Amino acid sequence: MKKPILTEIFAALLLLLFAYTATSKFLDYNLFVFQMKRAPLPFMQTVAPLLGWLLPVVEMVIVFGLLIARFRLRALYGSVILLIVFEVYITGMLLTNLHLPCTCGGIISTMSWKQHLVFNAVFILIGIVAIMQAKKHQFFRAKMRQEKLQELSRA
Repeated sequence: MKKPILTEIFAALLLLLFAYTATSKFLDYNLFVFQMKRAPLPFMQTVAPLLGWLLPVVEMVIVFGLLIARFRLRALYGSVILLIVFEVYITGMLLTNLHLPCTCGGIISTMSWKQHLVFNAVFILIGIVAIMQAKKHQFFRAKMRQEKLQELSRA
């Protein structure tokens, strides 16, 4: 059975997104932490330095999971979960009506919060479709193996 091309393409898109954002956060750690500390959350002042390292590390773990076929489905789930967490954060930022800079790195940080909301929603959708395709592919591979075993047992 052929590899699910759509899953491969979508996994690659997610991989590029997380590799890019993690690298940007690592390279601009001080700015990333400074911007997180400005978020209107009472605990952010305390946890921002920890999140400054933890978040890009988690993103890189997802990147490596997307690279390794055996871990790809778990990494796809991780991608969607992390993107949903970001979506909740972005929604919260929009609801505050404050004009704070985005804590993302690189080019993505030039987006408005509304653009970010749409951008993340698209990538959540990409992740969900990739999961569905990967699970469908796993199901058909398992079914084919079962049929092959039944044929061999009859012989």
